[in-house]
Amino acid sequence: MRFVFSPLTLALLAVGAHAQHTTDITPTENKDPAVERIVVTSEHMLEPGQVVTDPKQPRQPLPASDGADYLKTIAGFNLIRKGGVSGDPVFRSMSASRLTIVNDGTMLLGGCNSRMDPPTAYINPHNYDVIRVIKGPQSVLNLPATATVQFERQEQPMQQAGIEGDVSLVIASFARRELSTDLQGGNQQGYVRFTGSYAESDNYRDGKGNVVNSHYQRQGGSAELAWTPTENSVLAITLAQSAGEAAYADRSMDGSEFDRSQWGVRLRQDDITPWLSRLEVNWYQSDIDHVMDNYSLRTFTPSMMLPNPAAMNPTRTTDGGRLQATLTPADGWQLRLGADTNDNVHTNRMSMNQLMMPHQDKPHLSDGEFSQWGVFIESDYQLNPARSWHLGIRRDDWQAIDQRSMLMKTMTVSVMNPTFADVREDILTSGFIRFEQQFADSAMYAGWGRAARFPDYWELLGKARGSQTSPSAFNIAPEITHQWDMGWLGKTDSLQWDVSLFYANYQDYVLLDQQSMMGPETVRNIAAHTYGGEASLSWQIDQAWRVQSALSVSRGMNDTDRRDLAQQAPAELRIDLGYTSGQWQWGGVWRLVRAQRHIAKGQGTIVGLDTTPTAGFGVVSVNASRTVASNWRLSLGIDNLLNKSYQEALSRSASLIPGFVSEDKVNEPGRTLWLKLDYSI
Repeated sequence: MRFVFSPLTLALLAVGAHAQHTTDITPTENKDPAVERIVVTSEHMLEPGQVVTDPKQPRQPLPASDGADYLKTIAGFNLIRKGGVSGDPVFRSMSASRLTIVNDGTMLLGGCNSRMDPPTAYINPHNYDVIRVIKGPQSVLNLPATATVQFERQEQPMQQAGIEGDVSLVIASFARRELSTDLQGGNQQGYVRFTGSYAESDNYRDGKGNVVNSHYQRQGGSAELAWTPTENSVLAITLAQSAGEAAYADRSMDGSEFDRSQWGVRLRQDDITPWLSRLEVNWYQSDIDHVMDNYSLRTFTPSMMLPNPAAMNPTRTTDGGRLQATLTPADGWQLRLGADTNDNVHTNRMSMNQLMMPHQDKPHLSDGEFSQWGVFIESDYQLNPARSWHLGIRRDDWQAIDQRSMLMKTMTVSVMNPTFADVREDILTSGFIRFEQQFADSAMYAGWGRAARFPDYWELLGKARGSQTSPSAFNIAPEITHQWDMGWLGKTDSLQWDVSLFYANYQDYVLLDQQSMMGPETVRNIAAHTYGGEASLSWQIDQAWRVQSALSVSRGMNDTDRRDLAQQAPAELRIDLGYTSGQWQWGGVWRLVRAQRHIAKGQGTIVGLDTTPTAGFGVVSVNASRTVASNWRLSLGIDNLLNKSYQEALSRSASLIPGFVSEDKVNEPGRTLWLKLDYSI
């Protein structure tokens, strides 16, 4: 049994305990020491349409060391499992570029043609201060999407000279060990912040005791140098690098290399004039270098499809930036306006016979380039202390270049690309409007939003997908979403609740159809609609007992084909019972997921296709925590206490891997024991 250290997973354990106990319905910093000891199992909206969580708090179930496994613990989110890490996050049954993932103000894009590395695969949540989820297209400050997830670091001058931060250690079943650290030192004039992480795990076992090809090893670090000459000024330079490898249970190849390097420069100036309250400038660059092969992390077995060791080496370089100003033209009126841009180049090289022609000896060839620049303006207007309007509009200019001369339709068949060297340009407009009404101990809101989404690399170019009329899908239409969001949230002395509902109509929804098991899917535009929502309730029965619950439901219809929309998550209910006894906090979570019979076999998105119905299941987990000293906190738990064997409805189909038992989908981990130790400076 290997002993290892990891960082990300610990961070993943941590989410918004303060959200359960805040004293009002707007985000506030919570210093209650009792809250600091809680193992978080759910959270509430703290303001209309937003969930704000603290990723440094311990959390159950124990997430893996990336951002997607952390997000799955928030109501409305699901995870598409492929192995031990690098799953795709799903919110309200929407995934991939339908979610905008913002990493400390930057847009990080994966390189793998087959989605081995979604953006969240490179994120260690523990090394961030806040995770913010914006439900629905209710903001225009970032690229339009059905939801926006922001991993944020707070850049503030230090109040006094010294060192602050935290270190976390996780030990868990399946030889899983993780270590992460986040340290900051300096004074009021500036600081240096270092983050580091290491994570490793063997293959996990499912509830039947079968081994799942899922081992991984990841490490990364970042350094931030900040100059804070005044309390209103920050100039920060950040450098980050990470590497790793991961085995997959859903495909014939593993990820033998995940290398990332990234740098960024950020400038923020507050209180410039009475009407100009903030100016922010951000510029960044990231490089992804990824290798996948069928021999490094598994025993190579020749087959008709892959008779020789094979490898692919895609890369992506992204340059981007943004300029944003915050204006206060009058009392109760705030404007945020600015511009952003993002340019990225994707390359690839491959070898179907590493023994005779290794990929390392081949040049990288660009298969596509994307460029975007946008302008936006967003306004908050307070009519009176109880009522406010929020609205915004943005315009994005997109350009994409198809640089593929040939399309590999199967391992042995290639065709000429009819859109080779074509350039497409699209001008897209997005916007929203929302009304909020405050009451004595609650708030209600209703909003409408339009999200105009440019098709992403995987839809236009990835895996040589074609359209209904062409071998190339390069000219599919942009996807337009019109969505209504409404909700009610509030709290009393013993109760806290929130309800959020949505209805979305999709024009030119991008759907994938599997025409042949041997070739890539067909991409086409359809009309569709989805609806559903989330509801959370917390009841502090007395000083010792509390009960929490969270319900999430989403449903979609393919209006063009008059059938269920593919890749829809089933309804889910979580019930959490907590008990406080002296210095100890005890808790249990019962997660109930309904069977999913509403499927569209052979249809889906770039992250997965519908295959077979899935059974419902219930999973019980337990936890305990206490503060063992002023700066030390111990948390421990058992996930899947009853060793249930089950599959998530959206998880990928399991691949036939020699030496492993294969089922129709990748099974979830069986009983998992874990211990987390946190030290705060």
